[in-house]
Amino acid sequence: MHLNANTCMRGARRLIALALFGLAPAGAAPELIDRIAAVVDDEIILWSELNYRLQVALQESGYRALPPPAELDSLRQQILTSMVDEQVLILKAEKDSVVVDESAVQEETEMRFNGVKESFPEGEFGLMLERSGLTERELRARLRKQVRAGKLFERMQQDVYWSTHVTHKDVEAYRQAHSEVQPPILSLSQITITVKPDTAALAAVQQKITAVQKRLAAGEDFATLARAQSEDPGTKDAGGSLGCFGPGLLVPEFENAANLLKPGEISQPVLTQFGYHLIRLDEKRESELCASHILIRAATSGQDRERVHRTLTELRQRAIDGADFAALARVHSEGALASRGGLMGNIPKDALPFYLQSHIGYLKLGEISQPFFLEDIGHLVKINDDQTTLENLIREDRTADTMQKLINGHKTEIHLDTRLRDDAESPLGYVAP
Repeated sequence: MHLNANTCMRGARRLIALALFGLAPAGAAPELIDRIAAVVDDEIILWSELNYRLQVALQESGYRALPPPAELDSLRQQILTSMVDEQVLILKAEKDSVVVDESAVQEETEMRFNGVKESFPEGEFGLMLERSGLTERELRARLRKQVRAGKLFERMQQDVYWSTHVTHKDVEAYRQAHSEVQPPILSLSQITITVKPDTAALAAVQQKITAVQKRLAAGEDFATLARAQSEDPGTKDAGGSLGCFGPGLLVPEFENAANLLKPGEISQPVLTQFGYHLIRLDEKRESELCASHILIRAATSGQDRERVHRTLTELRQRAIDGADFAALARVHSEGALASRGGLMGNIPKDALPFYLQSHIGYLKLGEISQPFFLEDIGHLVKINDDQTTLENLIREDRTADTMQKLINGHKTEIHLDTRLRDDAESPLGYVAP
């Protein structure tokens, strides 16, 4: 288990932010250069606002440095188009007297503001604001504008979605159109089973972790024991320290157990796909946990892997023979999706990860993949084709078209001016970067 990536990501966020806003790390202080990127009726979109949105998009996509200039320009243009459409939609919503819950807007704004603030070490956030020419109030205002636009879009989208009628004939036509070719959006469900050692091997590992637990109870130092006994090469030399981590960065069993602890407490042995852990909670922050652990690994064998393969093969055949895939997932699958019948959600076909594309790229509607393994987890994946799923896919597709028509229609009623590639001096008196 390695959590240093969390620290690396924070550093990446800071570097991307500084680069996009035309800033330099502490020690150099170039001023922010700003200009108008677009005018939507009486509203303006600033270059700095556009670059902030670009920063968020890069972080969410996992970038740790700025991409090449051509790729960056293309992404910036896409985001500007989206921002213009958002502003057009806000004007359309105001015209149609659409309202959103302002308390929910405020709550999400604060959550996003705190997320930005926490990505900087103590003291650096204020310096970033100072060098960018923003106050905390102005940053909050930008975030609030973005959050409110998103909620207006969601509200209008929901209204369109539920007013869109889909008939049985529409569903049959959809099935026919995609009988040989996958649709652009895939509804996927999965069954996952982790490869685990057999009972005898687990019992031996449990004996080892229980022995370490007794030594801790007798007063031995956690960090010293971690250096001597832990089988996690990434943390043992640091006394088992995992650092601080937010939700979703660790396997659920570990995270759930750590969440139940008070600072200074040590858990009972916790079994994950890596083996047995003793977890000590070092600190609990508002949005992060800081913990250490001692790991005794549970080695698996080819026989363990074959056992999972047989189970998945049997489940696949049961589903082909008519058993409900979702019901099988609730009983046999592991992980957070099991309670949802293994539903992964709707994923654009062109956004499928390569490893998944190679296993389901040949499947048709309603078909199930052969069992496959990603590290120590076996998978079955189904392309859902039930009536409700296909109705929803059709409705989502029609909703997207209707929303774009609403936006395009309102564009003809207002003044629009985009200036992303205009290098002339802007009305603000700043020269474009």
